[in-house]
Amino acid sequence: MEDLFKSFDAIAILDWVVPGAFFILFRSFALKGAFPSLGKDDVVAFIIVSVLYWYLAIWASATFLGAPEAFRQPIAGAESIVALVAIPAAAGLAAGLFERRDVVGRLLRAFGVKFLSPYATAWESVVVNLPPGSVLIVHLKDAQPIVGRWTNAQIGSAASTDKEVRDLYLDEIGSVVGANYQPFAPVRGAYIAAEQIQFIEVITAAAN
Repeated sequence: MEDLFKSFDAIAILDWVVPGAFFILFRSFALKGAFPSLGKDDVVAFIIVSVLYWYLAIWASATFLGAPEAFRQPIAGAESIVALVAIPAAAGLAAGLFERRDVVGRLLRAFGVKFLSPYATAWESVVVNLPPGSVLIVHLKDAQPIVGRWTNAQIGSAASTDKEVRDLYLDEIGSVVGANYQPFAPVRGAYIAAEQIQFIEVITAAAN
């Protein structure tokens, strides 16, 4: 029993957890704009992704570099940071951005194959995928509706994906007359507190 504990290498265990953790964290960041909250149940996912990562790394080194033993040897220093952190994080970021564009999803749906949404709520799905230029009619509990256009989500309009606080900021507000949306002049925005929102209509309107 003592020999068993002597041979136990706690640091080596990180090799089977860290790559998967960074892949999953940065995939979520690219997909949803925030790092997810983690729990002990996520360790299993980290291990599974790490195993796949090392398998692909060994396969790639053997196929493209002709060095099948490259990732079988102990790594340390800068190499360990690259292998354990940088590459998995970059791969997760790329996977999240690719998934966010829904390229594979659109292709599969064209053939009648549908998957469940990766988003926990309909609100989150709408916020993440709402195209710029969409017009929102926000019905409030104690006031007249606010009409606004969803501008570039990175620097303009914004909405919280926090399931507890679903507030909203419209960088441009105006009115809809018939089928046309007309922004107010001068251009102004509006912040809407989550507790004031009753429901939201999302429409496509031609801007004058």
